[in-house]
Amino acid sequence: ARHADGTPWPFALKTASCSTLFSLRCALAAAARLGRERPDWEQAAAALAGALASPRPGAFLPKDRWAMDWYYPVLVGLTAGEEAGTHLADGRPRFVMEALGTRCVADRPWVTAAETAECALAHAVAGLDDAARQLLSWTRHLRHPDGSYFTGMVHPERVHFPGGERATYGGAAVVLAADAIGGRGPASGLFRGVGLPSVVVPEVGPRAVR
Repeated sequence: ARHADGTPWPFALKTASCSTLFSLRCALAAAARLGRERPDWEQAAAALAGALASPRPGAFLPKDRWAMDWYYPVLVGLTAGEEAGTHLADGRPRFVMEALGTRCVADRPWVTAAETAECALAHAVAGLDDAARQLLSWTRHLRHPDGSYFTGMVHPERVHFPGGERATYGGAAVVLAADAIGGRGPASGLFRGVGLPSVVVPEVGPRAVR
């Protein structure tokens, strides 16, 4: 991240960096489909994967309260396999309100459509399909009759927060999760890594994405 004058912040954001890594994987897949080599993109993805997998002290802004920093490494394929399932299970008591959804932050009783849907998608990526479908079903109490989704709700008061807001990104997250979990759309396998280069972070030596 950079300030308005172009100077860099003293730290990075984990969730945003995870998003950038996934975008680079998608860009590399598109380049391969077009028959174009992009070694600089490969190097950037490798460097970013390495920075996320083995962060130097103080590299990322501490945001342990935020659910996104918990599930995004799984969502973008950085944390995978058995480790992904363990990671999600370890964080669930802090971030998931059973039968209601995923909290925005661990210390507030506020669940959101976006966090709940993205968390469901992360579980699908980890192969935890039953948990993914369950989480996605919990977004229903945030659905407006017109099909949009309230941003979030505070419990047990059941008060929408921010008051009355129905952000498009929440609805978009639900659509993405439903498509990935249902497996019906042509891009439904995208977050599971179908057609994308894998993230490879060697324990020693130069990191690479292939």
